[in-house]
Amino acid sequence: MTVNLDEAPAIARRRVWDLPVRVVHVMLITCVAGAWLTREAQLIDLHAIFGYCALGLVAFRIAWGFLGSLHARFASFAYSPRETVAYLSSALRGAPQHFTGHNPAGSWSVFGLLALILAATASGVLAIGAMYGDGPLPLALSHEAAALWLASHEVAAWAVLVLAALHVGGVAWGSRVHRENLVASMVTGRKAVHDASTSDAPARTPVAVVLVIAAASFAATYLAVLAPRDVERRASASAAAKAAQQRAPWTKDCGECHLAYSPALLPYRSWQRTLDEQDRHFGEDLGLSAAAVERLLAFARGVQAPSWHAWKLAQSVPPTDIPLEISATPHFRAAHADLPESAFKPPVSAGKHECDACHRDAASGIFHPRMIQIPKGRIGS
Repeated sequence: MTVNLDEAPAIARRRVWDLPVRVVHVMLITCVAGAWLTREAQLIDLHAIFGYCALGLVAFRIAWGFLGSLHARFASFAYSPRETVAYLSSALRGAPQHFTGHNPAGSWSVFGLLALILAATASGVLAIGAMYGDGPLPLALSHEAAALWLASHEVAAWAVLVLAALHVGGVAWGSRVHRENLVASMVTGRKAVHDASTSDAPARTPVAVVLVIAAASFAATYLAVLAPRDVERRASASAAAKAAQQRAPWTKDCGECHLAYSPALLPYRSWQRTLDEQDRHFGEDLGLSAAAVERLLAFARGVQAPSWHAWKLAQSVPPTDIPLEISATPHFRAAHADLPESAFKPPVSAGKHECDACHRDAASGIFHPRMIQIPKGRIGS
């Protein structure tokens, strides 16, 4: 129903939005903000919780768009572009049409935000499955595919923020032209109505309560059970991989002085240069025989990237560069850009070469965010 505010002043305030719609609205705001604030690698579990909850909330809201009360249903605010232009024109003239539920401009924001949040969360699920084998879709995809899903996730996430900012601006403008606090209406569920036949929408409180309990239960289970169990599994797998590597010539010849990094962490040409210059290896002469050099090069040539991060480290090196240090690669610098230099000094670590000071699975070359454990020390000083 649409009316002109000047021709038909409001006669009452009625509950237009049922409680599930309002709860989803508040929880989606919380999830989007929480996901943005926890996007750092070491906060991956909190980031995942916000993402999974947002995905569940969008799925619920889509279902509620067909099963909910009158103004929760998509059919009640499915406006055409022509109707939207007509509404905006009337609003700009200072005589906006009044809509009991969403106005046409607001309806496009709702559909757009639901679509973008769905895209961001779904691509996040696919990315984490492709990168680490985590989540409900542990996909066996190429590292290139994992990088594509991650890029899609980041683009969709930025799009959510942009549209959300436009939506907030639209709500503020709409509140002014409609002479009604639309934010308060979404909180209380009540709006001004202009038709005496309009009655209160059903509250549907039990549905909202179940929704909140389900989200809280999932978050608690994830943090208390799922994440710790996965850490134990990964720690065990990393220890097994490290034990197996002890028998490899790479570990025998390189591990006497430092962590025997997986050769997949740098391009093959870097290891060629390292062994070509073995007589001046960071101020030392390695003294390797020709047979040992050939054996090490053959091993480096045959090793596949054990993880997305290992592949990304090597792939981030420009084709014309031949770095001798993993810490010189663009991906390493980007991944550690937020850490102060004190993070790479005693008592935290002996330097940027000591990966296993913070990465419990460094020996395996996996570098899963959940396995990051930065020691207490001078970080942040």
